[in-house]
Amino acid sequence: MASITFSACAGVFDFKQVDPETGEEGVFVEDAAILKTLDGLCYDEEVFSDYLLDGDAARGLEDAGISGGSLEFNFDRASGRLIGRTEYQLERALNPDEVALLKDYTIGQWSDGIGSNFFQERMRHGLAPQLLVMDESAVQVEQQAH
Repeated sequence: MASITFSACAGVFDFKQVDPETGEEGVFVEDAAILKTLDGLCYDEEVFSDYLLDGDAARGLEDAGISGGSLEFNFDRASGRLIGRTEYQLERALNPDEVALLKDYTIGQWSDGIGSNFFQERMRHGLAPQLLVMDESAVQVEQQAH
């Protein structure tokens, strides 16, 4: 079985702190020691493939045999950043057009789908990671045929 992984740097906000300049909750966190505490954080109550064919966004992926797609965060020691990743299992390797469709779908889920729900859920815990991708070239894609 093949797989494909999409990953990008995550922003992390601490909702137990207040920004002294604006008075708003949710201070952006860059401290590697704090980010490291989120290493291995995973949201797998819902998987991205569950919603893949709900709309027109992923039209063209119906026969690709895509499953899985949890949201996981890992601390990258080299960059000192938290990396968010979503891995799907595939029945076959995807062609470039299919990769582009799945990438767009995944970015959408990160920002206003499952990822957004997870971010809101994490706000009450204090530290909340978020994947908001403004530049699609910042998303790493790794496809493997097993």
